[in-house]
Amino acid sequence: MSPYDRLMAEAIPTRLAPPKTPGPNTPWTPEQQAQHCTDLVAALEGWHWEDDTSLSAKRRHLRLVRRAEAA
Repeated sequence: MSPYDRLMAEAIPTRLAPPKTPGPNTPWTPEQQAQHCTDLVAALEGWHWEDDTSLSAKRRHLRLVRRAEAA
């Protein structure tokens, strides 16, 4: 096989492969979980509820609906 034939037989990438994106049901790695926890704690740092703490008046329209057992 000539050098030219060997060169033409090589697979030459013409474009980068798309990055692998995890699906929505892919479990998080421990590092991702730790980062997420750190982000949540940082977001809650110093946060406090400024509105009326009595929510019962706002939630009166909500009703509990029990699910019937499947037949």
